[in-house]
Amino acid sequence: MEIGISTAIFYPELLTEDAVKKLAEKGFSVMEVFANSFFEFREEYGYELKELAEKEKVKINSVHTVSSAFEPYLFDAYERRREDFFRIYQEFVRFGEILGAKAYTFHGLIRRPHRNMTFTDVVYMYERMVYEAGVHGMALAQENVSWCLSGDLEYLKRLKDAVKEPLKFTLDVKQAVKAGRSPYDYLDIYGEDLMNLHLNDHDRESTCLLPGKGAFDFQTLFRRVEALGYKGPGIIEVYKENYETLEELSESRKYLERIIP
Repeated sequence: MEIGISTAIFYPELLTEDAVKKLAEKGFSVMEVFANSFFEFREEYGYELKELAEKEKVKINSVHTVSSAFEPYLFDAYERRREDFFRIYQEFVRFGEILGAKAYTFHGLIRRPHRNMTFTDVVYMYERMVYEAGVHGMALAQENVSWCLSGDLEYLKRLKDAVKEPLKFTLDVKQAVKAGRSPYDYLDIYGEDLMNLHLNDHDRESTCLLPGKGAFDFQTLFRRVEALGYKGPGIIEVYKENYETLEELSESRKYLERIIP
């Protein structure tokens, strides 16, 4: 397993392209790109970022974006609004394709959809999104997020069983902890459909720390995902307040690399 990192760790201080440069300088060669604005997933910007990544010898494994700004509207009760935001979604997976990304880390619904949107309607939209991502060589990777419906285990089980197209998943350790669950509860649902892995640590005082700064057993996690056949990277994803220097990020990567089975 390669250890990578998300450009989101610099939000809101650095532009995305500057984040890629900084992280490449610190030895990171695999990244998840977080597009912080709609401007950042235009085709033109995508090609500029691709050129930069190639120059820095960086592989973009996955993409993420300002999810709360448009993802819930994909399930809006007003059909024209749904279609507007589906077109935005199409632009985003095209952006991911340009970068060579294999997964779109997706939050989805924040709360229960409007009563005019049934679960069947929600599943239909997921199937459209999964298909469209596949057209662009990507997978839709539903993430467990504590403040979204995807933090609920029963909802995820129901979603996985209902979506006919191959829905994939992102496991985020801190979001499991914030939801009061073990990461393995989510992993039991994801199984071989695990597509992306967000790594972070925690202890009794904090739900999010740099890997190596808390008490989480990463060796067990690595063995579990390896047994599932997971071939992707482990992406360090923390918040800006969880570190002070870039060297701490490098040290965290080296810590994880030492304990990979």
